[in-house]
Amino acid sequence: MIVVNCIGHSGFTVESETHMLLFDYWKGSLPRLPMKKKLYVFISHSHEDHFNPYVFSLWREHPDVHYVLSNDIPLGEARNRGVTECLVVEPGVDVNLGSRMRIKALPSTDLGVAFLVGLNGRNIFHAGDLTLWLWDDMDERAVYDMTLRFEEFTRPLRNFNIDTAFLPMDTRLGIYATLGLDYYMKHYRIRHAIPMHLNGPSTAVDDLLYDPASREYRDRIIKMDAGTKVSLP
Repeated sequence: MIVVNCIGHSGFTVESETHMLLFDYWKGSLPRLPMKKKLYVFISHSHEDHFNPYVFSLWREHPDVHYVLSNDIPLGEARNRGVTECLVVEPGVDVNLGSRMRIKALPSTDLGVAFLVGLNGRNIFHAGDLTLWLWDDMDERAVYDMTLRFEEFTRPLRNFNIDTAFLPMDTRLGIYATLGLDYYMKHYRIRHAIPMHLNGPSTAVDDLLYDPASREYRDRIIKMDAGTKVSLP
């Protein structure tokens, strides 16, 4: 069993029997961080809506905190707050951190990385900004290139059963907002998916659930608002 807390936007915690994972904290109230569990702080990239330097102060409160950063994160921010050790990853990195945790970094279609975390036999995927960024003003060639990159960058997920996935669904993309999430759900084995990075009201998730296109996977979508939590097997 894991407990997922939605902090807001792309910020979540995932609590297991032994670990607490904090992904892409930007703003909002952090849930309780159990002192007896290892705390891993993940930052997928340096955009301000995914990265708040405050996280580098958590070591003052938590006795066992570790940082996993995309290689575009300015390390000076960490050093200025007394953090001397960080695991810096770039796309393609695949590292085992003991017997209970494995981290694989996928390239992003925007900036930084997406994280696939193996934890106590579960696979947890936080996409960061890895999605289909299709905007109204893109020409045919740009749409083609973006689509090819997205399909290529997500392809490593074919080799995994993903228990929980945090997937962007940015409403600023208009009619294209759900295309990336739809691709994830129809091409990869995802048990539970939580839409994030909405940049708009969460009613957009309701719209997805009523869309005929989501028929084959809507029962695997979990809608979460900031401040809510859910327990997942």
